[in-house]
Amino acid sequence: MNEMTCFLNIWEIERNFKCPVIGAMLSVDKHKDILKKSGWDVSTLKPYEYHSYLMGCMGDENAVSIKTNNYIRHQSLKYMKQIAALYKKKDAKEVRALWNDYSARGIIGPVMYAIVSHKDTPVELLKDIHGEVHMLSHANMAEVFNVRRKLEAADQALEREKNKSREKSKKVRDLVNQLKDAGKERDSLAFQNARLKKKLGELETNPVLQQSPVPDLTQDVERLEQALRCQKEQTLFAEREKKQLEIQLFSTTNENSMLKEELTQLASVFSSGEDSAYTCPEKQPCPVTGSCPNEDCPRRRLCARRIFMIGGITKMKSYYRQIVEKAGGEFDYHDGYLRSSNEDLAAKVKRCDVVVCPVSCNSHNACLKVKHLCSRYNKELKILNSASLSAVTQALIVPDDDTLNIN
Repeated sequence: MNEMTCFLNIWEIERNFKCPVIGAMLSVDKHKDILKKSGWDVSTLKPYEYHSYLMGCMGDENAVSIKTNNYIRHQSLKYMKQIAALYKKKDAKEVRALWNDYSARGIIGPVMYAIVSHKDTPVELLKDIHGEVHMLSHANMAEVFNVRRKLEAADQALEREKNKSREKSKKVRDLVNQLKDAGKERDSLAFQNARLKKKLGELETNPVLQQSPVPDLTQDVERLEQALRCQKEQTLFAEREKKQLEIQLFSTTNENSMLKEELTQLASVFSSGEDSAYTCPEKQPCPVTGSCPNEDCPRRRLCARRIFMIGGITKMKSYYRQIVEKAGGEFDYHDGYLRSSNEDLAAKVKRCDVVVCPVSCNSHNACLKVKHLCSRYNKELKILNSASLSAVTQALIVPDDDTLNIN
């Protein structure tokens, strides 16, 4: 198809779009599958290492990048045709409108690849899409934990209802067994009653027996009839109780179904929000120690500590620095791209107290290098899933029991 030649391969598109496109279109299992089919040993790798190794192969055409490119283009083919048709009519506004429509419906990965890989896409639209996708990738951490708490509570509630249902089911089974036993006893009493009535009839019609004294069986018959009536009443009562338990069991089953649906809905919740760094009331530092004088201030955690950040978004370097220095720490930075010598990186790691390494916006091989250096120099390492300001703030300033920290 001639119009497909207007689209760049995954290794040819802008570097800033490679990670968002692959992250939006490839699941963790798909990462693993591509590496495995390309001859990689993935048995000991962690999920973020799948992504690191896959991204490390996106710089040129190779077995991994070709398999990744084929999968992405296959998934995006329908949208590529739409974009090609719009650019053929030279209607860039319609391309923008198409992006707005699909992103509002949550269809991001294939549409983003179709637009950013087309050779005629204007720079302004590329900038807008990069910014919008970047903001969408920031999850509101408080909302995520809140959803997890709700899921845990729902799981506990569902388990309680299951226990109640099991108890009611056992009680119903016991009542059914009692009903069976009562029915057997009722049939036995009815048989005895019929036998005695038959015997009484024979005695009444036998002339020989009529001449001799006949034992009075009336009381026995009445007693048996009374026992039969009592047994019938007990059977009716047990049947009514069984009916009530069956109704309760049906109600409990419906409640369990509703709880399962609620769990499914809670699992699909995804909230996004703007990042906001923690701000502490301005305090003059201690003239002797330079530490924060406010005992309740979380930024005391960074007083006189050296924070070294590798990777992240280079244009946000000043904001990272502002977060650390406002909290009383010293900030050092490395863009994460390993060049001819690693001496500068090793010196920075050796000099700092804490190393922060976001894997979402970084030179992926640098993560493995800095992890090795931190282990060598016994430095604290915080690997973050996001390079957002809120993620850095959460990792460095918010108390440990509220911090998302993946080591």
